[in-house]
Amino acid sequence: MKNWKHLFVKSDEQEGTGIPPTEAYGFPLNTPVSDSNSPPASINEQTLNEVISVYEKGVDSINMPGYDFFDFYKAISSVNLHGEQTYSMAFRMAQSMDNKLTVGKLLSDAEFYISKIDEVHKQYSLQGQHKLSSLESKKNDEKNRLIADIDQGVAHVEQLRSQLQSLETEISQKRAKLTAIDTEFQPKEAAIRQKLLANDSARQISISKLNAVKEGIQKHIK
Repeated sequence: MKNWKHLFVKSDEQEGTGIPPTEAYGFPLNTPVSDSNSPPASINEQTLNEVISVYEKGVDSINMPGYDFFDFYKAISSVNLHGEQTYSMAFRMAQSMDNKLTVGKLLSDAEFYISKIDEVHKQYSLQGQHKLSSLESKKNDEKNRLIADIDQGVAHVEQLRSQLQSLETEISQKRAKLTAIDTEFQPKEAAIRQKLLANDSARQISISKLNAVKEGIQKHIK
């Protein structure tokens, strides 16, 4: 139980380091102690029982020498009836063990134990809040990274969509041009074909004229 005492009473070594006792022993929870016997709806009952056990063992570990409030507390807690008779009997029994014990001493000791619980509760709370803040920071960093990746992906998709739309427009334009290309080139092709036909006809006519003169020479000049 030595370690539990260190959770409630700072050792000389911890006093020098400035490290809270809860940090030194790495208690991971941030669960407040409830004054009720039943846990609040938002707290897991098993978790609450575990933490209450930590506090009970911690208080037990700092039980002061001799008969004090904590011994009185255990005596009262061991019975179901907490009326005036129970307290009177417990107090008489306590005085039989320590005749110097007074009500004022019990109340003073009670304040001591309560202050220790409050002190450890504060340390646990600070540690828990620190862990929650660290997790929240990591969560937000991860969310921001994912959001940035998503935004980058969406921008890339939009860019690809724009490129795809441009390509589709270009393809449509070229298909329309392909459809009209015969009409576009038809006048030039027709003109060339007319010249080719005229070229053939001009050859025939020219050769016929030349042959006619050639034949006249052959026929009329000897």
